[in-house]
Amino acid sequence: MGRRVMIFAGEASGDMYGGRLARALRECRPGIELSGIGGDEMAAAGVRLVTHIRDLSVMGIWEVIRDLGRLRRILNLAKGSIRRETPDALVLIDFFRFNIELGRAAKKAGIPVIYYVAPKLWAWGEGRVHRLRRSVDGVLAIFPFEEEFYRSHSVPVTFVGNPLVELLDMGDPSPLMAQLGLHPEDTVISLLPGSRASEVKQLLPAFLAAAELVSRELDRRVRFLMPLAHTVPRNLVDDMLADAGVVVTLTEGESRNLLKLSSVALVASGTATLEAFLLGVPQVVAYRTSWVTSFIGRRLIRIPRISLPNILAGRDVVEELLQEEVMPERLARAVLELLSGKGHMDDYLDASREVRQSLKGEEASTLAAAAVLEAMDSGAAGRLG
Repeated sequence: MGRRVMIFAGEASGDMYGGRLARALRECRPGIELSGIGGDEMAAAGVRLVTHIRDLSVMGIWEVIRDLGRLRRILNLAKGSIRRETPDALVLIDFFRFNIELGRAAKKAGIPVIYYVAPKLWAWGEGRVHRLRRSVDGVLAIFPFEEEFYRSHSVPVTFVGNPLVELLDMGDPSPLMAQLGLHPEDTVISLLPGSRASEVKQLLPAFLAAAELVSRELDRRVRFLMPLAHTVPRNLVDDMLADAGVVVTLTEGESRNLLKLSSVALVASGTATLEAFLLGVPQVVAYRTSWVTSFIGRRLIRIPRISLPNILAGRDVVEELLQEEVMPERLARAVLELLSGKGHMDDYLDASREVRQSLKGEEASTLAAAAVLEAMDSGAAGRLG
């Protein structure tokens, strides 16, 4: 009988990492059976989906409470699939509030549970770390400082490198450049308002208004591009673009190649900010959620910065605009400063090179797969920690 691993991701970045992990697992163990919750990347890698991550596209504390009934139904569906399939190992990818419930249920059933792309508990205080320690057998960390953090809290952990590094040099933007009719002298501004519908609703209107202001100020040809995540409904974005004061070219995915073509990017706080940073693309980071989530979050978050570039660099290398600061005028001004060369690019690029080197990650997915298989074969956390 073949061995079986379940992988649960909750958002687009987790789907990307899960897809890479699934391919590495199949390379290491060709007969392995894979199932779980994910998106198009995981499905393409041979993971049989219990449900698609677009059904989990929720951001923020209040938003989760508001959609609690729907999320609870999906959670029960996932727990039922674990009971039926009795996997030999369970891999959780980020998405803490949902995935930790699955980890607890699986661990009670004696199934080895590995958290890959661990939740950013170092930003949230002690309570959630205790909960994680009770619910998993070990953590595969993707940031170097996480190894010391989790070990100090008695959580078995191994730093495997950041799988995003594997992807940076993949893809050639030249065909996309030709497809979009871009010219070398064009000023290209990418809009990345997030991979959840709730993020897009909060940020895209401000991004579009800022783009209109920028277009009025520039005396050269400017193109606005936006990659559409497969977790965001097309009609939601089409309706917003139809009312915009500028023309924005939409692509299906292609975020990495669009970034490689960009002069500047407006980016929702999240994995895309790290991607732009490691590619050396100047960016402005924005974050906005409901006032309830913001009110609670400001009392819980323990770190002074929210964007991954600033956290990893240990200093402010990108401008962060949060909540009420996400105004078209502020966004446009920040973009124009970067285009004028006033954005301290030397420091930004130096920090980008330093962080990329520290993240390693060229073999992150393979190392993660090996750790998962060892945990599966030994029935425990294996080599972790």
